[in-house]
Amino acid sequence: MNMTLVEDLLIAVLPTFILLMVIKQHDMNEKEPTGLLVKLFIMGMLSVIPAIILESMVYLPTYTYFQVFMYAFIGVALIEEGVKLFMAKIALKRATSFDEVYDGIIYCVYVSLGFATVENVMYVLQFGTSTGIVRAVTAVPAHAVFAISMGYFMGLVKSGRGGPVGRFLIWFAPTLLHAVYDFILFTNLDWSLIVFIPYIAWIYSKAIDMIRETYDMEPFE
Repeated sequence: MNMTLVEDLLIAVLPTFILLMVIKQHDMNEKEPTGLLVKLFIMGMLSVIPAIILESMVYLPTYTYFQVFMYAFIGVALIEEGVKLFMAKIALKRATSFDEVYDGIIYCVYVSLGFATVENVMYVLQFGTSTGIVRAVTAVPAHAVFAISMGYFMGLVKSGRGGPVGRFLIWFAPTLLHAVYDFILFTNLDWSLIVFIPYIAWIYSKAIDMIRETYDMEPFE
């Protein structure tokens, strides 16, 4: 293995593990079992397979902005967030440690970053170092942000505070955030960057707000 390939792989995986450490450090109470977190991360890595298969089966026209958005929503975001959620639910089916709203955030982020790691490696190996550097500050953190919204509502529902709306938002919120993110990139117009940067800043700030809200939430049985 030559040094360039090693450097590319490091660029591809390092952002993931930095984010995992950050999200884990914000767990103020009982730490989550390492074995469960590893399982969630691996499930996230495996979720790339069904996502690729399902996305390859979707064909939607992209001649208008609306069609581009629908492709981003149905052809990409709905599938990717759906398989992540499915894998998270499988991994958590018998988990007894899920007793805080923030736990939902941790669990979903581990799944999502497992997915993002495999995706990032594929992109970096195909397009090179510069792509990895750009994705390190855009796509990888974005996957974590989508997962934070998923985990936040999953935790609320688990605590009994989410209700029917919360159940709906577990999948819909990350899907919508993901779809808008991809839509801006797919348009590939001069104004895209002007919109993209504020959007990234906004979803990051909302994710931080969700995390902070969990600090005042008591553990549940």
